[in-house]
Amino acid sequence: MPKQRQTCTRCSMRRQKCDRKSPCTRCVQNKEGHLCTTEWTNGYNPAVHRRYPKKASPTQPLASLDGSSPSQSSTQSWPSLSAPGQGLPTHFRSDRDRAFSATSSSEGTAGQAQALTPNSTNVDFITYGRSDLADISMGTLLAEKDEYTRTKALMDRALNQGRTKTCLDEAATDGFAKVFSPAARSVEVYHIQSLLPPKEQVFRLVDYHDRCMTYWCGGIYYAPSFRRSLLEAYGQLEELDLRDHDWRWSALLFSILSASMIGSPEAVTASWGFSDAEKLRLARQWGNALISCLNLGDYTSRHHIYSVQAILNMHTSEHLIGSTKEWAAFQAAATVIARGLGLHKLGLHPDDGKSPLEMTAEQREALLQREIGRRVWASQDWLCSTSQGMYALQKRHFTSLQPRHYDEETMVPVHPEDTPTCTRIATYLNDIAYLLVCYLDDMFDAPDLGAKYNVVLRYDAAMRAITIDKMPRFISLHTPYNPSWPQWTAWARRSYQASSAHKIIMVHQSFFGRSFKDSRYAYSRWACVASSKAIIEAMNERHEDEPQWWVEQAFVVTAGLCLALDLCHRTEKDVEAREHQLWVEKAIKILEQWPTSSVAGHGIRLLTSLLQEHAKNC
Repeated sequence: MPKQRQTCTRCSMRRQKCDRKSPCTRCVQNKEGHLCTTEWTNGYNPAVHRRYPKKASPTQPLASLDGSSPSQSSTQSWPSLSAPGQGLPTHFRSDRDRAFSATSSSEGTAGQAQALTPNSTNVDFITYGRSDLADISMGTLLAEKDEYTRTKALMDRALNQGRTKTCLDEAATDGFAKVFSPAARSVEVYHIQSLLPPKEQVFRLVDYHDRCMTYWCGGIYYAPSFRRSLLEAYGQLEELDLRDHDWRWSALLFSILSASMIGSPEAVTASWGFSDAEKLRLARQWGNALISCLNLGDYTSRHHIYSVQAILNMHTSEHLIGSTKEWAAFQAAATVIARGLGLHKLGLHPDDGKSPLEMTAEQREALLQREIGRRVWASQDWLCSTSQGMYALQKRHFTSLQPRHYDEETMVPVHPEDTPTCTRIATYLNDIAYLLVCYLDDMFDAPDLGAKYNVVLRYDAAMRAITIDKMPRFISLHTPYNPSWPQWTAWARRSYQASSAHKIIMVHQSFFGRSFKDSRYAYSRWACVASSKAIIEAMNERHEDEPQWWVEQAFVVTAGLCLALDLCHRTEKDVEAREHQLWVEKAIKILEQWPTSSVAGHGIRLLTSLLQEHAKNC
């Protein structure tokens, strides 16, 4: 009597080891538990069941995820991967995709399994880097290598930012989330759920971030789409059940909540129903919830643009609550994820020259997603270049274009240069970042001190020129302010004037200490002192509703530090000694406007101690 078959048919077809359970672990992880059986449906056929599957040729177009032919999938390159019960609102989801999701929920189990089992050779925008338990052999690796060399595939497809999985799928994919044990996972989910504020407060925080804070990071997420997705998430309910949604989307939500809470003025926070004592505590708790959501979403192996957006938006809050080192580590991870998603390869697309009014709905959706991808990469670029004395991204290593300028609500191109858009600021910041990168390279290449100082003088002139030639007109003080402009333009005008002065200090900082003892570098001393006064003068007054930015406070601390050091190298009889002491005291008063900021608190202690030390020596 022949031995009874114990390996399931699915593992047999995949040429993978089966643990012979019912259903087997591998089928459960692949969300095929309902298909796991040891019986061949139509009988065993060696011509079919013993034939090894062949990979598609790299020159052949890939089939769509739903199994349709290339010609059928050309009109919609990225079909929705929605399943029954997956209620997460899609960040960038077209009306056609939503209709498809609604109709597909009534299909049978077999159809659902087919839609949820993507081809492992498809290197797509959402799931690049995932592990879908494909067979591993030398032939497979070589075929995968050939597939990966395709550079055209990314540009031929729309960058769909729909979700890939929700909490409803985690029972089948729990092996991928290695951070939490099942018990710890349940506790963490319960804790995160308890941190969500009431619905009304959530929308107030999100609206404030959209209205007052989105411009600072260059519009890394599309606010109208996120607002719609949040409305769909709540529906008619008063509570948002995070277990029904993608954890990476939840991470972006908590990132926005934390930034709005710590960034908003105390009067605005009080109008939302939060006390000053709750401000810092809630910002920290929501920041920790953001990290937990990323881990629950297995963000390091399941790449998604939500993860990059959430991490970049952390930049607005983590420094203020004293978590600078944590953010630096997550920023490095965001760079890896962004590359994995192909955001560094968003070059010219045939539809880029068209007006959105001339496009179909699918083309407009693809255009929006490409532009958001470019915005995310552009923000990633200047953040990596300007926050440290070194840079992580090299211009020759990416081909993504700078984001273009659109109206945020209608996505209609904006042509007048004096029309405010957040992308104009991002482009300007990237120009400055690239200039700083060139400065660092030239400083490293300079053979001696004299050559290095020549580099400093050359880039001092270049930095002053770029603030005149390339600064957007609506944030230039040479352009009259238009009251019809968005509220944030008034804040940006002051902030980027201080930023320009700070970049002069960055160029001269390596010779500032030497300038006290060597008259050859006296210009560096004058440049740093003059720029410090310009920063303090610009940041003297805080506007109503204006959010606090850690970088502005860092500018003030740097300015106060330069003036304090200059003060310590002057005699008591020096006329400028008393003047500089008053400037330092003025910097301390400016920092006192932000009582909840960790950066401001450290700056106050530092400058106060320097003044006390100067008083002792005098």
